[in-house]
Amino acid sequence: MVNFVATATLAISLMAASPAAPEWQSSYGKALEATRAGQEPLLVVLDKPGSDKAAIEPALLSENQAEGEVAKLLSPYHLCHVDVTTEYGQKVAKAFKAKDFPHVAIIDKTGSVVIFKKTGQVKQDEWSKILADHKSGNRPHVVLKPSDDPSDPSYCPNCHRQQY
Repeated sequence: MVNFVATATLAISLMAASPAAPEWQSSYGKALEATRAGQEPLLVVLDKPGSDKAAIEPALLSENQAEGEVAKLLSPYHLCHVDVTTEYGQKVAKAFKAKDFPHVAIIDKTGSVVIFKKTGQVKQDEWSKILADHKSGNRPHVVLKPSDDPSDPSYCPNCHRQQY
């Protein structure tokens, strides 16, 4: 009896300790809402499942894998995978102005700005780099010509402070 309780306790603790497989939302609206509420970036994949050329490689989505590099790289993101062969998917693709697939976009952690997008097939090493580079969900801060004049639209107090 003691052995049974010990085995059951060990099995439960191992199940609780193992990471869950990434959960992909099929509703862009719900995924965007979760991003805005949770302050995590949103990874959106638009594709045509079952198509050789217009579908993203299933291994990159790590849908059925709880472990591995891809699952770890996906963990900082809210995930949304939309099938563009459906009427709903076509509306989402139109919102992203995507005409060719697969199409990948990452939206910042506020849910307001697309900070990355790519159309076409993605290789494993490129996918890993994309996910690693944008996991913070921060928008890139680019000022081409910081001005010293605070009334100038290109004036950035942070950039100005860093110059001196």
